[in-house]
Amino acid sequence: MLKFVGFLLILGLATADKCSDCLAQGKHWCVTVNACGFSPCVTTITKALNCPELPDKAHAYDDGFMRNKVFITHSAAYNMDPQKCFTSKMPTMKVSKTVNVNCDRYGPKAMCFGFTAYDTTQKVIALTFRGTEGGTQLTEEILDFFHGKKAFFDSGNVFEYFYDAFLFQWNGGLQQDLRNLKYKYPDYEVWVTGHSMGGAIASIAASYLVKTGLYTADKIKLVTLGQPRTGDYAFAAWHDATFPYSFRIVHHRDIAAHIPPMEGQDELFHHRTEVWYNNNMTIGQPYTLCAEADGLYCSARQLDYSAEDHVWYFGRNFVDWGAAGCP
Repeated sequence: MLKFVGFLLILGLATADKCSDCLAQGKHWCVTVNACGFSPCVTTITKALNCPELPDKAHAYDDGFMRNKVFITHSAAYNMDPQKCFTSKMPTMKVSKTVNVNCDRYGPKAMCFGFTAYDTTQKVIALTFRGTEGGTQLTEEILDFFHGKKAFFDSGNVFEYFYDAFLFQWNGGLQQDLRNLKYKYPDYEVWVTGHSMGGAIASIAASYLVKTGLYTADKIKLVTLGQPRTGDYAFAAWHDATFPYSFRIVHHRDIAAHIPPMEGQDELFHHRTEVWYNNNMTIGQPYTLCAEADGLYCSARQLDYSAEDHVWYFGRNFVDWGAAGCP
């Protein structure tokens, strides 16, 4: 009799064999047993964006590519002459345009730095943004978390400070230069990168390129380090449905990936895909491709966070390393 009851229970749970189908029925997905509506459950999913999903093989994560290529573009943003880093570590990449503009609409002067570059050997165009610079800018960012968000076309909302910071740099010279580079190299893929605040700006920039029709999403590789939450659930949902190649790399206890804190049902939400290195990120260290977008998974399982981990990626303090020219 007990076996029969158990069979009926399993049969009932099997009516929704996918997490998304399960949530569409108004039930929760139990990660612990990979079943719909199972209770009691240690770990449940109630948001569709947290349904387990990984990038397809054609857009797989590659530690070597990140470590030896994309990481250089992140580091270069911390040098006012990014070419020094490229000359040292990736000499085929050539800087095309740098911008250093005041990106604070309301508060005291705070500068944002970004650049474009191109590589005729790798057939790549790079668009990269520096992270937060100084206490004044950090204070303005934090205050903006309480000011609300700005509509991003018809796809949710993003934080106003990040959006403004992108537009100031975009209109300060990056737009015209990127259009010129695309005219010269129409078939090149685009690496859009950034760390910290620069990661949030990079996310918005990649999205803007698609929304305005300058590039299609399949031409873009978006990679961020220590990216704070950038927009709401609707923005994250549009992002995930749009970009086949998008990775948010998080080092161990990096505090920035968890600010501002998630509030309300849909107010703040990370887009996919988090790659979590729960170690010192030196060569050969393992990483976790996080199947959920944003919840109590992967790096969010940490009980404490670290500011030091925010500047240490791939085994070095890359902010100082980049400032020194990537020696």
